[in-house]
Amino acid sequence: MTTDGGTPLKILVVDDEPTMVGALGALLGRAGHRIIAAYDGEEALRRFRADSPDMVLLDLAMPGMDGAEVCRTIRSESATPIIVVTGERERGVAVELLDLGADDYIRKPFRNDELLARIRAVMRRAGVAAAAATARAGAGRTIRKTAWELDIARHEIRWQGHVVPATAIEFRLLQSLLERIGELVPHAELLEAGWPGVPDPDPLWLKSHIARLRDKLVALGAPTPIAVRAVGYRLEP
Repeated sequence: MTTDGGTPLKILVVDDEPTMVGALGALLGRAGHRIIAAYDGEEALRRFRADSPDMVLLDLAMPGMDGAEVCRTIRSESATPIIVVTGERERGVAVELLDLGADDYIRKPFRNDELLARIRAVMRRAGVAAAAATARAGAGRTIRKTAWELDIARHEIRWQGHVVPATAIEFRLLQSLLERIGELVPHAELLEAGWPGVPDPDPLWLKSHIARLRDKLVALGAPTPIAVRAVGYRLEP
C-alpha cells in the first residue's frame, strides 16, 4: 500500500539525466511505488514492452528518439497512462503533447506533492475509463457466435476452440467486431473501444492494430476484419 493508502504502481521513469531519474525514483519509492528506469527513447520502448508498467513518466527533451516520439509510439500500442515531465514553457508544447496521447504533463521544477497528486488523478481517470469499458462489454459473459467464443471473464477470444493470441487492445477491437458480427463498426467506435479514455486517438493506430490482428487470425484460419474504406470494419459471420 502507498503512503496515501492507494495501490502501489510500477512506473516507468524516462529521462536522460540520471540525477532526475534518481530523484524521481526516491520520491516514488517513498510513496510506495516501484520504478523502472530508462535513459533514452529506445530503451524506454524496450522496457515498456518488456515490463508492462502501470504508468509512464516521460521526459520530453532527449537525444535520439525524443519524448514526443516515445509518447506517440506507446499510445499506438497501449492505453497505459502517460505523464510528460518537461522543462518546456511554451503553451503550444503542452497542447501537442496532449494531442499525441499524453494524459497529463507537469513542468520542471515541480513540487513533489503536485506530481504525486497528478499521478493519483490520472490513475483514477484511467480506472474509471477501464471500468466503463468493462461495464459496456458486460463483464462475466460468454458469447458464442458460430465458431467464435468470446469469454469476457477469462479475457479470451477463441476460434474453433483455439485462443486468439490478442493483446489487450486487439482483444477490445475484436470484441467490438464480434458483438456486431456481420455489421459495419465505424472507425470512431473501434477507436473508443481500443483506447478507452484516450482523447482523440489517432486513426492510424487502428490501422496498424487491425493489421496485426488480421495476421493472427489468418494463422488460425479464422475470418478477418474487412475494411470499408473511410468508414470502418466488418467481420463476416
